[in-house]
Amino acid sequence: MGREFTKIDMSFDRIPYDWESRKAWLDIPFPIEEYEARVARVRQAMRQADLDVLLIHGGPGWLNGDVRWISNFLSQIGNTVVVLPSDGSLMLTTDSILHSAPMHSFVHQTWIRDVRPGHLPGTVKDPVGIGRHVCDVLAERKLDTARIGLVGERFFPGVILNEIRQRFPSATFSSGLLPYWSVKQIKSQREIAVIEQAGRATAAGLEAAMDLVRPGVTELELSAAAHGAMAGLADWVGHCMVATGPRSGLKHLYPTERKLEHGDMVFLDMGVHLQGYFTDTARTLCAGVAGDRQRRVLQCGLDMFEAVVAAAKPGVVIAELQDIAQGIAEDAGLGEHYWPSGFGHGIGTNVAELPSLHWKSDAVLQAGQVFALEPMIVIHGFGCGVVEDQVLITETGARSLTPAKKKVW
Repeated sequence: MGREFTKIDMSFDRIPYDWESRKAWLDIPFPIEEYEARVARVRQAMRQADLDVLLIHGGPGWLNGDVRWISNFLSQIGNTVVVLPSDGSLMLTTDSILHSAPMHSFVHQTWIRDVRPGHLPGTVKDPVGIGRHVCDVLAERKLDTARIGLVGERFFPGVILNEIRQRFPSATFSSGLLPYWSVKQIKSQREIAVIEQAGRATAAGLEAAMDLVRPGVTELELSAAAHGAMAGLADWVGHCMVATGPRSGLKHLYPTERKLEHGDMVFLDMGVHLQGYFTDTARTLCAGVAGDRQRRVLQCGLDMFEAVVAAAKPGVVIAELQDIAQGIAEDAGLGEHYWPSGFGHGIGTNVAELPSLHWKSDAVLQAGQVFALEPMIVIHGFGCGVVEDQVLITETGARSLTPAKKKVW
C-alpha cells in the first residue's frame, strides 16, 4: 500500500480571514473613522462628476498608492481593485495573495470588511481571477448600467476591464482619477503627522550621506550610510540615488564604486515609504572645497527653493512661484540651465499626484496640500544645484517637512 498523507485544505479558508477573524490582527495607521471620512468626501466628488461607482486599481510597490489611501491594503506582487459605490459598503478584491492564504498577504491591514481573494496567476492550476469578483459585486449592487469611473486606469489590467465590459455591455466607463485625486490632495492632520515622520527618516539619510562626502569616499559608501539611517525609521527605503562628478549632471543614477574627487559636485536624491506615504528629497553639495562655479550653482538652487517657500500660501497660483524661481536663475546668470519641467510634484501615497506643478500650472494652492518642491539648475557634464523637500501649505504660508540641513558649502 502507498503511504497515506494528510488531506490538505486547498481553499482560501485554511486560515480564516473573515472580518471577525481579521479584527484581532487589524493593523492600520489611522482610526477607521479617518477612512470613512475619506469615503464620504470621495462620494461627494463622485456625485459632482456624475459617477455611480469607482473601480480603484493598485499594483505592486509604486503603483499601489490609490488603493492604499482608501483601504490601507498593500498590493505586494499582484493586482488589487477596490469597488467604491456611491452608497453601501466597499469591496476589495486582490490576487496579491501569497500561498493562497489571505492572512499571509496583508488582508489584516485593511478596514474593508468585504475582501474577496483571487489566485495569483501561476500559483494554482485553475486560478480564480479578480475580474469575476468585480463583476459579481457590480451585479449584486444592480450596477449593470452604471457610470463607472476608473482610478489608476493607465495600469488597469486589460483582462479585468474586458471581463467587466463583456458582462455589462450597457455600463459606461470614464476616468475617475480627477475627482478621486482632488479629494486625496488635501491631507488630514493625521496624514501630515505621518508625512512629517517620514520626512525625519529621510532627513536622517540625507545627513548621514552628506556628512560622509569627501574625496576618496565611494558613491556606494554614501548610499550605505543613507540606507542605514533611513531603514531604522521607515517601512522601507523607496529610492536612494547618488551621482557624483560629471555624472551628477545626469541626476538620477544609482551609486557605483566611483570614488569622489576634490571639487566633485554631488547629487543625492532619496526617499522612504512609511505607512503608505512616500517622500522624495534631494540635496546637492561639493566634495572638498567648492570653487566659484560650484558655489554659484549650489547657492542658486538654495535661493530658488527658499524664495518659493517664502512666497507659497493658499490662493497663490503655482505659475507665479515658477516665475520667482526662474527670475532667480536668470539673475544668477544661469537661466539657460533652469529646468522648467523639474519644478516639483504633488506627493502622498503616490509619488506623483495633485497638486500638479507642471510648467505654467494654473492650479491655486490650498491649505493641506503637500508637494515635493525642487526648482533646479542642471548643467550637463558638471552637476546641479537643487534642494528638494516635502512642503506643506498651511493656513497662512508654507513649511518644509524635511528637516535636513540645506547648505553645506
